[in-house]
Amino acid sequence: MVVKGCIAYGDCNTEGIAGFTGQLWPDRVAHILGLPLVNCGHTMSTTRELRRYARAFPPSDYRFAFIQYGLVDSWLTFRGAPYVLYYPDNPLRKLARKWVKTLKKRARRWHLQDRLGAVEQVPLEEYLSHLRAVITSAPATQFVLVGTAPNLDEPRNPRIQRYNRALAELAERLDNAVYADAYAALWVGRERTLMNDGTHLTDEGHRILADAVLDVIRRRVAA
Repeated sequence: MVVKGCIAYGDCNTEGIAGFTGQLWPDRVAHILGLPLVNCGHTMSTTRELRRYARAFPPSDYRFAFIQYGLVDSWLTFRGAPYVLYYPDNPLRKLARKWVKTLKKRARRWHLQDRLGAVEQVPLEEYLSHLRAVITSAPATQFVLVGTAPNLDEPRNPRIQRYNRALAELAERLDNAVYADAYAALWVGRERTLMNDGTHLTDEGHRILADAVLDVIRRRVAA
């Protein structure tokens, strides 16, 4: 019998950042489960990229699928701001993202959030619709929806928590999804779990997050 492995979809805290020498949380989880892992983490990505990754790497091909988005989705930008996908990528999109980055720097100087209104990069309803579409596309796959870690830039945290609450509620409504929450543990130990940049997890942070994922998997299997 072929043993299906795991797949992880997510942002920078799923992919890992350059120079990180610890063990990423998806790697820890897959190792403990004794299953192979495909890591589709991609820095700066959102649930918009998730939909594209799920087409290229269908979750139905895997026993477990880990989804960890919300950091960039919940980021505030000005209403009507352009968005250029990070995946699938090409030279034209890379050029377009440079233009968007310049535009957003100018937008901060021009106070466009005040003039046009501030919105999340991926509004909550859109965020949930992307997740729901991917999860329901693979009813035989066990999904673990992984809450976004807190940020040392504290004004971001109320929005992160709002997205996490919605993620937990979505997991409750879907038979093949559970929610893994390590927010409080990561925040209590933030001097050890978050890097100085305020966003990326340390090795200890990845360990705590992996333990939370393993805990919900074990409880689901036991049930």
